[in-house]
Amino acid sequence: MEHIFRRKKWYYYRRRVPLEIRHYYDCETVSTSLKTDSEQLAKQRAAVFNAEVEKIWADLVLGKTTNLQEKLDTAKRIARLHGFSYLTADEVARAETSEIVNRVLAVQNDLKNQSGKVAAILGRQADKAPTLSKSLDRYIRFNEASQFNKSEGQLKKWKNPRKLAVRNFINLHGDLPVTSITRDHILAFREWWLERMHGEGISPESPNKDFTNLRSVLSFIRDDQLLDINLEHMFSRVRFAAAKSKRPPFKPEYIQRTLLNFENLEGLHPEAQLFLFAMADTGSRPSELLGLNASLGDIRLDTDIPYIYIRPEKDKALKTAQSERQIPLVGASLFAFQNLPQGFEHYYRKADQLSANLNSFLRNHDLLPTAEHSIYSLRHSFEDRLTAVEPPEKVQAALMGHKYARPRYGDGPSLEQKKKWLDMICFDV
Repeated sequence: MEHIFRRKKWYYYRRRVPLEIRHYYDCETVSTSLKTDSEQLAKQRAAVFNAEVEKIWADLVLGKTTNLQEKLDTAKRIARLHGFSYLTADEVARAETSEIVNRVLAVQNDLKNQSGKVAAILGRQADKAPTLSKSLDRYIRFNEASQFNKSEGQLKKWKNPRKLAVRNFINLHGDLPVTSITRDHILAFREWWLERMHGEGISPESPNKDFTNLRSVLSFIRDDQLLDINLEHMFSRVRFAAAKSKRPPFKPEYIQRTLLNFENLEGLHPEAQLFLFAMADTGSRPSELLGLNASLGDIRLDTDIPYIYIRPEKDKALKTAQSERQIPLVGASLFAFQNLPQGFEHYYRKADQLSANLNSFLRNHDLLPTAEHSIYSLRHSFEDRLTAVEPPEKVQAALMGHKYARPRYGDGPSLEQKKKWLDMICFDV
């Protein structure tokens, strides 16, 4: 490579500065040690450095602009080229003495003639990095395009955890410019969560979600605005360890005697009562059952094998691609949809509301075996009951809406095949 040379045993990179950007420099060439005595390694390092230099120089050639953000980007590149990370003037003033001295020495001969270099190294160019709340707004607007197939409720469910993470951070530290956020802020945020975990009995899942969502917003704005934010260092080892736990299933006899007993469900909305029956023998997720639309053919009671068809719609996404499936109606689920041929109308697409109401009713009437049980335990029970009769893996995956480990060919198990195994485990109504 023509830009490397050897001095004694060490290799160096050297490149002549183009005339059109010479005013940014106090010399005609730039050079740096490649810190190796290996020619092969020197060529590799020089190629990487040269690509960065050419990128910076190309930006400087086009850098005659009045746009404040572009001026800031240019300043950051100039600072990097001279061996400094970009700091605002206030940040330079608060830096270690050795850092301030190094920066002043780097520009002492340029105060009159090289304002671009001075501004870059001493931080005269104002940092227009957005605040955290503004970054969240940009993040949501940008990502809404990929959420187009979600319903209003699903979109809200996607936004809320991200808004909560940012709101929690701002309540503790204020609405900082994102380039002002440091690892110390994140560690203080972690301490705040730790106190809440001890004082309120909160599980590690909540703070870990905040760390994930906060990092996601910062990662987006870093790439969008070309900001110098070291997320790897900032979020290193901040997550809390959490033991993986599986929600306990109901025992089949408990479902039959207790949850499918109308005497125990007196006072509960009729749709919520029948929801228990529907979920017990389909194992479907609440959002899947409450999103069924009979007018689109999602509920079929007029066929030899009655079934429900769980599928996405224009404004309703499924959790995974494998979630799309047809499930035969047998036992308790057939009873439920014979009484709800049009589907769930009161709770249509209101999975969170039904889950909250139903879990509250079951807890208040001592109808849950333990505090860890919830209506979602019915899905785990359905899977365990299937496993007990040992269907083919392909059939079980098709009924649960899980990914099948092997390549998929053809249309998958038929309704007849699925019904054969469901008849073995369905409840007697």
